Amino acid sequence: MRVAPFLFVLLALGLATADATLMRGALIEPQEEGAPTIEEHPPIAEQTDAPGVARRSGPDVDEVLRTKDIAIELTEEASILRQVIPGETPVTTFILLQNNDRIGLLSWTESPSVKLYYMALKEALHTAFTTQLTDLIDETQIRDGKPVRNFLSFLDTGISEERIVFARVRERLYEMHIAKDREIVMFDLLESLSL
Repeated sequence: MRVAPFLFVLLALGLATADATLMRGALIEPQEEGAPTIEEHPPIAEQTDAPGVARRSGPDVDEVLRTKDIAIELTEEASILRQVIPGETPVTTFILLQNNDRIGLLSWTESPSVKLYYMALKEALHTAFTTQLTDLIDETQIRDGKPVRNFLSFLDTGISEERIVFARVRERLYEMHIAKDREIVMFDLLESLSL
């Protein structure tokens, strides 16, 4: 990971969080012509779960990791969520290992304010993307019998060498950093956490 661009991302995320809180989630249009953009979707606050999907907390993360045979390691490695989420809201971050090899990083929080955090996150990333940005996916996923999921994924080597994924499901917001060639196991984990 490159230090200077990552510090810029952290600063931008902090400023965007304050800005989004003051503006109640209003997104600012890009300042620079030709800058990469994140497509706009219906306001997150108006999205509801699919018919027949009960509102409840997400799955037990520890239990899901155990069933997938994924070990955890506590870390002080900075996640982007830790920079966006106010200090009074807990954020849990683990390094994920399988067969003693790093497969990625998982960070998450659960709060009634995750919709606001998700919008602040998108705004901050919009200004922090570098010219190395590729494979940007930003969509609202409506899945039969499952809760609505806001999904943002990208690869930007100016920010991190690993693919970064954010997913908002119900009142939980996940951040994943996916090690090279570990996409299948990490996306399978995300599916299990998105029920």
